[in-house]
Amino acid sequence: MLRKAERPAPATTAVAALAMLALGATLALVAHPWVAARVVVETTIFVLPGLLLLRAAAGPAAGWLPVLAFGPFVGFGLSSLALLGLWLAGGHGTWTLLASPALVLALVPLARRLQGRWRLPVTMPGDPLALAALVLMLPLVVGAPFAHVGEELRVGKAYRAYFTADYVWRRAVIAELAKGDVLPRNPFYIDDALHYYWLPHLSTAVTYRNGHADLDELLLTHSVLIDACFLAFLYGLARWFVSAPAAAALGVVTVVLCTSYEGLHAIWEIRQNGAPLALLRGVNVDAITRWRLGGMPIDGLQRVLFYQPHHAIGYGLGFLGVLAVAGRDRRFDPVAFAIGGGLLGLSTLVSSFAGLMLTVVAALWEACSVLRWREWWRASAHLAAAAFPLALAAALVTALQYVDTGGSIITVGANRLAFHRVLASTALSFGPTLVIAALAAWAFWRARDGNALVFAALWVTCAFFYFWVDIRDHQDVYVGWRVGHLWFIASAALAAVAYHWMARLAPGRRLVAVLLVAAAVLPALSTSAIDIYNTQDVYNWARGPGFAWTLVLPPEELEALAWIKAHTPPRAVFQVDAVARDVESWAFMPAFAERRLAVGLPISMVPLHKYRAGARQATWIFEVDSAETAHTLAVKYGIDYLYVGTPERRAHPLAQARFDAAPQFFEPVFRNREAVVYRIQR
Repeated sequence: MLRKAERPAPATTAVAALAMLALGATLALVAHPWVAARVVVETTIFVLPGLLLLRAAAGPAAGWLPVLAFGPFVGFGLSSLALLGLWLAGGHGTWTLLASPALVLALVPLARRLQGRWRLPVTMPGDPLALAALVLMLPLVVGAPFAHVGEELRVGKAYRAYFTADYVWRRAVIAELAKGDVLPRNPFYIDDALHYYWLPHLSTAVTYRNGHADLDELLLTHSVLIDACFLAFLYGLARWFVSAPAAAALGVVTVVLCTSYEGLHAIWEIRQNGAPLALLRGVNVDAITRWRLGGMPIDGLQRVLFYQPHHAIGYGLGFLGVLAVAGRDRRFDPVAFAIGGGLLGLSTLVSSFAGLMLTVVAALWEACSVLRWREWWRASAHLAAAAFPLALAAALVTALQYVDTGGSIITVGANRLAFHRVLASTALSFGPTLVIAALAAWAFWRARDGNALVFAALWVTCAFFYFWVDIRDHQDVYVGWRVGHLWFIASAALAAVAYHWMARLAPGRRLVAVLLVAAAVLPALSTSAIDIYNTQDVYNWARGPGFAWTLVLPPEELEALAWIKAHTPPRAVFQVDAVARDVESWAFMPAFAERRLAVGLPISMVPLHKYRAGARQATWIFEVDSAETAHTLAVKYGIDYLYVGTPERRAHPLAQARFDAAPQFFEPVFRNREAVVYRIQR
């Protein structure tokens, strides 16, 4: 309990209460109360071991800050790992969500032995107010976008195009996981494992499998809770490097809302051409560097909050792994390296590429430290301690078949997008954070603070991956997204350092510094403001560059999807014309009907060669003149049902009549104005 002198001020209590009300209101926007309550309770239990582990490792002197800032992601990662063990052993019930964190609780007594190894941030009087203020920012960023996900309009159910990549993909993954196959099957390629880092979605899949709740509501509630934890993590990361709560909170606000000048560029371009600003509705504002300059696109952290909670968890675990190595108090400490390696291994299981990059950061930092002190024996001991958990993680990634072995995925060599108009692209995508990083570097240098070396190792790693590493079949952009996110997360701490340094300047110099930083940072608000508006704008039905800004599922199509879910086996194999649907509704069948495709065109899977080749061959079913030949092909590909909707009719005007004329091969089992479902007769 707080002593009387330590009780929070009335203003702090009021802001904290308002933050909790805002968080509750955001949950109420996205889910029915019983769904939100269930997910909140299950998530709290799921992350509880992490809170207790951090409490034990930090000790009572540190207070609650490191517990709330770092505990949730540690708990989520370890409980997910335990849940995976139960899942692989055949445990698929709701009880596993209670049993898995219970198993992790066995580590709490051991965590008490870790006290004194790191200088974790100590709770300050201003922390409650700062953290509550950050939670208040969450509904401002995600409230409207989440409230309009899957909105039921007169013309159908609407999903903004931004959500048809990561969000709809999450629907497809969780629907597949919920079927309980070990290993989970690939819903886009028959008789194949799901080659994707699916561990962070497993707990939601268990809830969905046993809860009979709407999948949108589960996903959005989960996102709100993880987003709140992510903001707390960013704050804790900033407080690791500065003792001033206000500077840390302002640093988090900066990296969430003010990292890019792309919105300013879009406004300037439109005004230069005398066009109305309403055209901003048709701009993917955080990809201006690619659309207008042909350079590397970088997404801001607001998009992590929108639809990438799995990456948020992976980033948090990975950064904690780096800090476990670089922030230790003892120069020789194999235990710290074992902890760091374990956290980096968990990061790799949750968000594989980010985990790989952050592992390189930790290795680079330690290599430089060993070279500085020339303690080669230390390198061997530390390497062995960290290598063991990392090797286990790598073995598990292999056993779970995260990676498709059908071809090389990562290539090392010059990335053409990264080098194209690099100065202009860098200025637009990173401009404010570059100013902040320069100020922080000056502050580190003046204080002779060795913490700067952590950021130097991150910068070198990000630069190498940005320019010289690529993920095949992601249009040369995937690495840019991960690099941008890692740099912006680190910039929360850099901004806090810069603001803390500015606060200690003489009044005149402080005013000049504040004006200069405000001039550099505030214009970047335009990007996040435009992005927040556009992400919730499901009323924009215009065409984007090759796709519609809003994916609308008409009522008749929803009726067909509901029929499929109710009247066909969960493991039935369907086929659509994946080539005709392509970027518009590539995850249509697995995400909304929750049925597998014999072959699809998933933009989230690499390498894409087998999907492209298979999808092209599957279109022959719709193209051949003979119904008998089409039936032979369908049986050959293992298809149970054929779905013919508007894209199929548009691409193959005669296909439906051909199928209707041969019920002995294609039995029509559902029909309305939008779609026909045919059972393949055998």
